[in-house]
Amino acid sequence: MSESLSPWTTDVFGKQASAVRMFLGQALRNMQANAQAAQEQTDSRTNHTYGTARWQNQFERVQDELKDLPGATPVRPFGFPFELMLVGRGLIYPFLYSKTKADVRTARIPSESQLVKELFTFAPEPKHVQDAFDLGFAGTVLTAEPRGGLAAIPQGTRLILVPFACNASELLEAHWGIAALGENRHLEWATVPEPLALPQTVTSHGTRLASVPEQAATSTRKHTSFAEGSEPTLTLSSRAASERLRHIPPQTEAQPVEDQTSEEDATH
Repeated sequence: MSESLSPWTTDVFGKQASAVRMFLGQALRNMQANAQAAQEQTDSRTNHTYGTARWQNQFERVQDELKDLPGATPVRPFGFPFELMLVGRGLIYPFLYSKTKADVRTARIPSESQLVKELFTFAPEPKHVQDAFDLGFAGTVLTAEPRGGLAAIPQGTRLILVPFACNASELLEAHWGIAALGENRHLEWATVPEPLALPQTVTSHGTRLASVPEQAATSTRKHTSFAEGSEPTLTLSSRAASERLRHIPPQTEAQPVEDQTSEEDATH
């Protein structure tokens, strides 16, 4: 792959564009290695472990590789379990677009979740926007307001997509670029999606469990019954006087928070 940089990369990442490109390829290689190792350890007949580990690693390994770049900032979207990396003016979003080699220009976002809608507020406008007539009902506009860490992102930030293709056997290819979210989750590329170099060497940014810690000998183990265990600590809070006067029933459970996790993406 040519080492020359496209104008959009330097416009978004400045002098760090080359480093970002290199580190993204390394992050995806580490993602694949970790997911394959997890699958091997489970000795499972299905690839569910690989899919879950790959989904987690696609975000965490990118953070590992990019976090030490000057100005790199982790951003936690509302209700999402992982952080995305903001480098320069680029908010990086990696996702699986295929389990086989496929034309990335026809790629689709795995699911149009609330997270995806919020992320694409930092992307170009699609060429065709569904109006009320297209949707079959009037007076409704499909919009998303960035929440959580996305709400604090500076103006001018661009969503940088990193679609990659892989399966439990191999990491096939990866690209990066800028695109709008078109109809039926299809991407409308504003830049030519460029391939990322995928190194063969795996790097590690921390210590991993190499062996099972030594366990206590059977003769020295102490088995306790449920009644002998420690009592749990309960956190209680008093109700406000105004609530008691208005006969508002006590709240015993927290209100559910909308989860932006995409189970569809995690099971690929």
